[in-house]
Amino acid sequence: MSSSDNIQALSTQYQSLRTVQGHYMGGDFNEQVDAPNGAKHNAMKALGERFGAPATPATEVLSHLGKPDELTPTLPHELSSQHIATMPGPAVPGSESAEALQKPYYLVYYWRNKHDYLWFKVDPVKETVINSDWYQALD
Repeated sequence: MSSSDNIQALSTQYQSLRTVQGHYMGGDFNEQVDAPNGAKHNAMKALGERFGAPATPATEVLSHLGKPDELTPTLPHELSSQHIATMPGPAVPGSESAEALQKPYYLVYYWRNKHDYLWFKVDPVKETVINSDWYQALD
């Protein structure tokens, strides 16, 4: 099996397992999707290693891992530690500064819901991966 065949097989496996409802999605514990080094975790680790390298086109991540569970300017685990100031009034379309539109964003793929996930930080101009890593709650 060639490397590209193996990546495609891992991609297909991940796509089929990401919709399985394990313990962290309100179902019963499922070793394939919930266990460390289970099929879903192993597929995600291999895909993360392959597509998480700097300068990898974001389209490669999307074509192999599919639509992210979250597309966000801040990682989910960082949101809880930040204070977000809000003001009353409507949001005005087009009021974003050009600088804000140039900030990196994250493609987030859940392993065990928001408890543990793989993320890719993407350069918005080049549309390439800056870096990638895991967030694991370890509790």
